[in-house]
Amino acid sequence: MRNLTLVLLLISCFTLAQNADDWKASTLQPGDVLSIQVFRVSEFSKVIRIEEDGTFRYPFCGTIKASGLTARAIAEEIEKRLAKQVQDPHVDVFVQDWGPRRIYILGEVKSSQSMELPTYGRMTALQALSAAGGFTESADLNNVAVLRRSGGKLVRHKIDVSALVSRQSGGDDFKLLPEDTLIVPKAPPVFIAGEVGNPTTIFIDTQRPPLVSELIIRAGNMKPGADAGNICIIRANAKGERDMISASLKSQVLGNYENDVRIAPGDYVLVGAAEQIYVLGEVRKPGPLTLPPDKTITASQAIALAGGFTQVAKQNDITLIRNKEIRKLNLKKLYTSIENMERDETLRNGDIIFVQESIW
Repeated sequence: MRNLTLVLLLISCFTLAQNADDWKASTLQPGDVLSIQVFRVSEFSKVIRIEEDGTFRYPFCGTIKASGLTARAIAEEIEKRLAKQVQDPHVDVFVQDWGPRRIYILGEVKSSQSMELPTYGRMTALQALSAAGGFTESADLNNVAVLRRSGGKLVRHKIDVSALVSRQSGGDDFKLLPEDTLIVPKAPPVFIAGEVGNPTTIFIDTQRPPLVSELIIRAGNMKPGADAGNICIIRANAKGERDMISASLKSQVLGNYENDVRIAPGDYVLVGAAEQIYVLGEVRKPGPLTLPPDKTITASQAIALAGGFTQVAKQNDITLIRNKEIRKLNLKKLYTSIENMERDETLRNGDIIFVQESIW
């Protein structure tokens, strides 16, 4: 019994120490207006505002640091300093007006805004997101973060959105502080093209990404004549380079396809047909090109048929996907010399040309 009491006491002390380190909503900060009254010494009664540096000046006391302290702590500090001028001073400090305690919510929420934290109490990340109307369809729930200034530096705190609503993970325990910025980034859409009923761009749930088979259903299913065994996924890797992933929905065993693939934000999904060439990415009219029998074209001609490059196309880094091989083509300034024209590539049916976006 004695050991149990000791353990409970230690836990209690640890909890109190943790709570003592937490930000208290009633602590003072720049912009707060204080009413200071000295008992029986009316000439020392003042109304002052805490300056931007967190301090204020008071007669016979010099500069007093107030930011992060309570009104009671300020009263005790003034009493200590006035004791040299006034015998046994009694000081009362009241908050006449609270300065703003704002947080900011930006990005993929229904209503980006700033809002006031409660003067007495807390606001959690989930409460703030709820007040902003919740997430939009294009929100990237895997990268929600809070930007917080600490020690003169801006620190990014990533928030596990799934934990906000999960009892098993402790629920919503991320408390916001004044001047926090809660950011919900936009997830890149998934592009689906080729032999589907409705080629389109789709925003997916970044925490529960769909399979290729599920995505194709959302795009109107495959057209007659689509090659279900020739589905190509183009995905950016950690280095920013494009990788090709093959998927096949050709045969199904016990409800599962032989090679279904989980989709990631930003993927290009192409349902192929053997008699077509596909031009995707930064061209004006991305999609399939159907060639007459015995007609051959080069990569530059295919891009011209797709409307040409957009203004942000990376012309010196074109990706050619042929079967399961990936090659790089440089089509920049192709027609300025015969040597440059030799960089062009004759295409085959089933080839995929992907034009990347240049960040410069």
